[in-house]
Amino acid sequence: MLKRLLSDSVSLVFGNLEAVFKVCGSWFVLQFVLMTIIQLSIGDSGRLEANPGAAVLLSLVVMIFSLVSSASISVAWHRFGLIGEQPGLIHLKFSGVEFSFVLKSLLLGLLMIGAWLVVMLIHFTIGAPAITGVFALLVMAFAIPTFFRFSLILPATAVERPIGLGQAYAISEGLGWRMFLATIILALPFVLGGMFIGYLLQEVAGGLPLLLIQMKMLVLNVLIQIIVTVLGISVLTAGYRMAMENRSVEPQVFD
Repeated sequence: MLKRLLSDSVSLVFGNLEAVFKVCGSWFVLQFVLMTIIQLSIGDSGRLEANPGAAVLLSLVVMIFSLVSSASISVAWHRFGLIGEQPGLIHLKFSGVEFSFVLKSLLLGLLMIGAWLVVMLIHFTIGAPAITGVFALLVMAFAIPTFFRFSLILPATAVERPIGLGQAYAISEGLGWRMFLATIILALPFVLGGMFIGYLLQEVAGGLPLLLIQMKMLVLNVLIQIIVTVLGISVLTAGYRMAMENRSVEPQVFD
């Protein structure tokens, strides 16, 4: 299962790089513009410290943008991977499907927060760090695979065949830890490689203007962020496909 998750995710992404940049490109350009406007507006952090209301508003804007953009990218990529729907050259779609995707994502986030609150409750109740650590490991050992199994509600929502948490858990037996490991295995080389390339770039760019170095680092970081993001989505796409194939449910979804 793990080998297929890895191979399916890698082939989906690197066999369709044009679709990757169509799905992500416009949102990442908007993200760059938004971050530039924010940086020019606030100048230094002192302005935000002097105006807590502005800091809250700024955080809210960034959070909403992140939810909207991630939902739009995820839905488009799941639909491309599962039903072959081709993204447009400029993809900035946000409709009812994407809104439902946001709600399901928030639900999953609340479930993970709930698991973390259990750990905190144990910590404050017992107090002993060693015992708290053991309980934390036990909770996370259950929460991590469960979270990934529950996450199959996301690709199901994207292709407009919604399923509940219970059904997602039932059809994904054996996939929880494997999806988690696949996500880590796929992301780690790009994160480490990006850090190494960034280090080399700084070392060999001694005579280059600071602005040019910063622009190169920005482009590198954006490319890595795009690839890592789509690889992570692709793991869920592949996991959902495998779960549905194992259950022999609606095979026409993958035509």
